[in-house]
Amino acid sequence: MSEPPTLHSRRTLALRFDIPISKTSEFWSALKEGRFITTKCAKCGNVSFPPQADCPKCMGSDSEWVELGREATLVTYTRVQITPASFSDRDPYVIAIGELSEGLKVLAWLEGAGEVIRPGMKLRVEARTSGEGNPYYVFVPA
Repeated sequence: MSEPPTLHSRRTLALRFDIPISKTSEFWSALKEGRFITTKCAKCGNVSFPPQADCPKCMGSDSEWVELGREATLVTYTRVQITPASFSDRDPYVIAIGELSEGLKVLAWLEGAGEVIRPGMKLRVEARTSGEGNPYYVFVPA
């Protein structure tokens, strides 16, 4: 019995993402300045992360920007050994969930932790800028 025909391609695939950020642009601007902020619903007081255009609790659309603390505690993590094609130029990396003092759980890359990573360890959020000039944030050991 013969194998069904397959198509293999080794071409580079470039993707372009245009993500609308008009209602959360303040977050990205603050991150460029090294600040870490999010939205707080003016109606019910719910604090959301990532920032939300509309409150996920009461569906209110009036929010204010609040500063978040930088300290976090590691909840869980995973080591990504086999990287997706879009990260093929990077070494294996660690993705972590940290809980901020405000009780919010945040997902981010964990940098500089080495091999000894344990739930409960103290982390700090730091702002970074990609090679393309886009702001992002990571965890680092505190």
